[in-house]
Parts: sequence; C-alpha cells; structure tokens
Amino acid sequence: MAVLELTLGRGFSFRQAATALDMSLSTAWRRHHFVMDWLLPERWGRKAKRLPPQRGSRACPRGRPFIPELDGPGGPLHRPEQVISDEQ
Repeated sequence: MAVLELTLGRGFSFRQAATALDMSLSTAWRRHHFVMDWLLPERWGRKAKRLPPQRGSRACPRGRPFIPELDGPGGPLHRPEQVISDEQ
C-alpha cells in the first residue's frame, strides 16, 4: 500500500517510490499493480474471493490477471466467446 500512496497520492514515479521505499523499480511496479488488481472487484461492487496473481510472475506473465468475479460468466467485464460460422 505504501507504493500506491506514493504513486497515486503524492505523484511519485515508480522510480522515486522505489528509491523512497528502498526496493527495486520492478518490485515497486508489481506491488502497485497488485494492489490495484486486488481492489478492482470492489470498484465494480463485487466482493473479491481471492487475491489475484501478481503481474510479471509465472501465474500472470502479461496484462491484467483474470479475476473470476469480474471476467467470469455473470461478471461485469465478461466477454462471451463469439462463434464464427462459415454460413453467410
């Protein structure tokens, strides 16, 4: 939460926040996005059931992690698969 306070609250860059908190730049970036992903379901009025995987890790190598409460069926960000048919 300290990284989030510095980056959003005080306008620090990730590099400045990392230096102030004595951590690497990549750790500051990951922690910022972890907290943002963790709080995302609450912004949509949903209760988070589990912690999201950390970005940049093996569980989430790129992009925002899949959050079942938002991205799964019935979730506000769910995008149903589109079936492409050969009939026209």
